[in-house]
This record gives sequence, structure tokens and C-alpha cells, in this order.
Amino acid sequence: MLKLYHNPMTRSLRILWLLEELGLDYRLIPVEFVPPVDGKIFSQKTPTGRFPTLEDEETSLCESGVIAQYLIERYGEGHLAPSINSSLRAKYLQWTHFPEGTINPYLNAIQRFSKSMPTVVNTMKEELDIALAFASDELANQPYIVGEKFTGADIMLAVSLLSANMLGLIADKHSNILSYFNRLQSRDALIKALQS
Repeated sequence: MLKLYHNPMTRSLRILWLLEELGLDYRLIPVEFVPPVDGKIFSQKTPTGRFPTLEDEETSLCESGVIAQYLIERYGEGHLAPSINSSLRAKYLQWTHFPEGTINPYLNAIQRFSKSMPTVVNTMKEELDIALAFASDELANQPYIVGEKFTGADIMLAVSLLSANMLGLIADKHSNILSYFNRLQSRDALIKALQS
């Protein structure tokens, strides 16, 4: 059985949501978050020392993007990702990796350095706003980030956008993102994941 080591204030929300979207059986193992000490980021009480951690028989994985790709490819049965030959595949890959490659580094730095480096953080907020505008523009004429169908890229992106929103970093000018949130909030799998 799949096991997810979960803390609701981490990116493990992505994997919990994905497990629900895929309708997979899993065991949820709640774990308290331990703030890193002396820069030790592998300090969580999980098999990998990180959130999220997923165990599938003998396999232990960390990194939400890797886990999402693994679950979709192994258990998705063609759902939640365009096929490898689809014209949408490149767009899907871009938006699957955009949150961790672009949005989250800014979010992490803004949180970490807001008091010690306010001038640098203001520049980071401006850069993050450009990245958010890029996502908002993409959502202007389509319901989901890759197009008409909900995909795993939406899960990856939405959790990062949710974090940005919780930090007060999504401006009203990004109305397409706010509309996107409204669409996603009605998904049964997300509702269930948030209640766990």
C-alpha cells in the first residue's frame, strides 16, 4: 500500500490531492514539522527526512514533482497528463516544473530573508509578480493551466499559488489566478485532501 508522510503546511498537500484525484488507496501518516536547525534540511521524521515522502513497497521518494510524475505515470492510466505524443505535452511539462523551478524559490527566499534583507526581498517580490503574471496570462482563455482539461500540472501550480496567496503576494490584478482558485476549490479531491 502507498504511504504518504504528510504535514498540511508542506508540499505534501500536492501528493495527498493527487492521490485523491487518482482514487488510489493509501495510508496517510501525519508527521509534525520540525524546523531545520543549523541549515539541516533533511531533518523531518520521515524515511527520507523530507516532506513529502511517499513509500510504494520498496520505493521511497521525496520531491513533490518526482512523486507526482511517478504516481501519474505508474497509476494514472492515461489520466492527468497528456500523452507523450500530444501537442500539449511540452506545455504540461513546463507547467509541472514551473512552480518548483520559478515560483517556490522566490517564496522560500521571501519568507527566509524578509527581515534581514528587505531591499532584496522587495526585488524578489517584483520578480515573483512577473512570474505570477505569466501564469495569470496563461489562464486568461482556458480553465486549466494546460488547456481545457485538469492535469497534474494544475496540482503542482495550485499549491504554489496557494502559498503565494497565503503570504499576500497575489494581487487583485491577477484575477485569472483568483478565478482559477474558485474552479479548483470545487474539486472533490481537493476538498477531501484539505480535510485530511
